[in-house]
Amino acid sequence: MAKTLADFKLQIGEPVRVEIKAPKGHYMTSLVGVVENSGVFIQAPKNAYGETVLITEGNIITLRLLSNNRIITFASKLLKQYDLPVSYWLLEYPGRIESKQIRSNSRVPVNLMVSVDDFDDMSHRDDLPCSALGVDISLSGCCVQYGQTLGDIGDRFYLTTRVKVADIEHVILTPVELRNLHRGSEAGSVVINHGFKFIDLDEDSRLILIAFTYQQFLVETGNLEPNGQEL
Repeated sequence: MAKTLADFKLQIGEPVRVEIKAPKGHYMTSLVGVVENSGVFIQAPKNAYGETVLITEGNIITLRLLSNNRIITFASKLLKQYDLPVSYWLLEYPGRIESKQIRSNSRVPVNLMVSVDDFDDMSHRDDLPCSALGVDISLSGCCVQYGQTLGDIGDRFYLTTRVKVADIEHVILTPVELRNLHRGSEAGSVVINHGFKFIDLDEDSRLILIAFTYQQFLVETGNLEPNGQEL
C-alpha cells in the first residue's frame, strides 16, 4: 500500500529543499504543516539576498525533506502564496511519494575548515583553539583531521565552522565529544583522524546541520551537482 505524508509523521520546522524549474532555482526552507489529503504548507523560500521567492501559482515544484533519517521526495503544484501573518506557500497534497532510508551514521565526504576549542573555558590550553580539516559528516557527528592528537576519548570541545546551504552561508558553533582516534595520512604526512559526536545542539544549529548533511548526501548520491545545481 502506498504511503502518504501522514505515515512519515513529519514535524513542523523540518528542513525542506524546494526545486523550481521555471524560473530555475533551488532553495532551503522549512515545513509549516501538513493537512492530510488537503495540502502542504511551507515557509516561502528566500533567495541569497534574503528576498522572498515569487513564482507563478500553478507551477509544479519538487520538494525533498529529510525526516527520521529518510529522504522524502514528491512533486506538487503551488496553489497559493500568502504574505500574512508570515510568508508561506500552500501546496497541493501529493499523490505519489518516494522515500529513501538514510542511516544516522551514514557519512558523506566534505572539505571544511573548522576551529576546535576547549570545552572548559578555564583550561587555558596553549594549543587551542586550532584550525583543522573536516573530512566527513553525518547526522550524528563528523571526522576532523589534525597533525596531532587533540585529547583523549571522552573529552569535549567546541567546534566552529562555516557551511553553505542553498547559497546561504551559516556559522555553526557546537559542542562535540571525542569518540575515536586513528592515524591516517594526507599528501604523505601523518594526520590524526578525530571522530566527534555532536552533543547538546541548539535547534538552529541542528536544522542547519541536517540541511547541510542532506545537501551533501544529494551531491554524493548524484542527485545534485557540487555547485548546488539540480541534475
